[in-house]
Amino acid sequence: VYLKSHMDQNNQKLFYYQMLSKFIHRSIEHISAERFSYSGAVSHRFSQVCQFSGKILLLFNSLSLDAPFVAITWLWCFSALYSTKVDFQHYFILFSVTWLAYLGDRLLDSFRIPDVPDKAQRHRFTSEFFQPLLVCWVVLAFISTVCLFYFLTSTELIWGITLFIVLSIYFMSCFFLPRIGRGILPRELLVGMFFSVATHFFIWTQIYSWDYGFIWTFLCFLVLCTFNCLCISRWEYQSDKEAGEVSFFTRHPARINQVPYFLAGFLFFQLIICSCLIPMSPLPVFEVSMLSSSLILIILDQSSINDRLKPVLADCALLTPCIFMSIVV
Repeated sequence: VYLKSHMDQNNQKLFYYQMLSKFIHRSIEHISAERFSYSGAVSHRFSQVCQFSGKILLLFNSLSLDAPFVAITWLWCFSALYSTKVDFQHYFILFSVTWLAYLGDRLLDSFRIPDVPDKAQRHRFTSEFFQPLLVCWVVLAFISTVCLFYFLTSTELIWGITLFIVLSIYFMSCFFLPRIGRGILPRELLVGMFFSVATHFFIWTQIYSWDYGFIWTFLCFLVLCTFNCLCISRWEYQSDKEAGEVSFFTRHPARINQVPYFLAGFLFFQLIICSCLIPMSPLPVFEVSMLSSSLILIILDQSSINDRLKPVLADCALLTPCIFMSIVV
């Protein structure tokens, strides 16, 4: 009787143990399934957000809005760096002139570049919405001209008109004689020069003498913008080649793999400068922005991101002064 009672107790304990094991196992399976479904939902949601953000960025780039925002961002940076006063009308004039230059170039390209399958998104967009974009271009050109004559001083107006004439001559030469125009002065270098001149223009008119610091920021920003354009030309080499577009790499394809090395050298140079300036200054905004932007360009160049997104992300990489200026201000 004692043995039987003891065996019954053991069987009862074994039964409870088996029931408890089944409960724990089913609970773990249920929790794992919920976690898997939750992680799957989060991953799907994140993918949707990324796709939507990519479409917004492509639209932003197709409307030629990224370059004007880059221009006014660096004007803000330089105005704080040189302690100069820049009014709202100056930001508007720089924004509108940059937008007119970029969109005008794409409108001219719509006549010249054939409709190839691998055509860049911004060129396809400009060709598809050519008439409304042309109307917007004409309206803003008229408003900008009025603002130029109303707000700018005589010195600023003379220099501005001179730069406009030079830029127009270059655009016409690139349209009618692209290989000669862009062969003399590569498009990538011209864009770098345009951005550096445009962003320093209202600073320069308030500074009576150029010091080494002004020449430093002018040349460094010119090099950064040139590298930005060279990276974009590198990523769009195949589409430019098929469309007959004249870029630095369609003329010199053997140098297409040299860009990352030169960009890395520029990054290393800026790193040395930052290392020397940080102990003397709490936050050297210009140098840190240059360093961050060049680093992002290198990461973009080596990443597996869709090449259609890389150009607009490369332009966004030049918005780093917004971060560091917000910290300082």
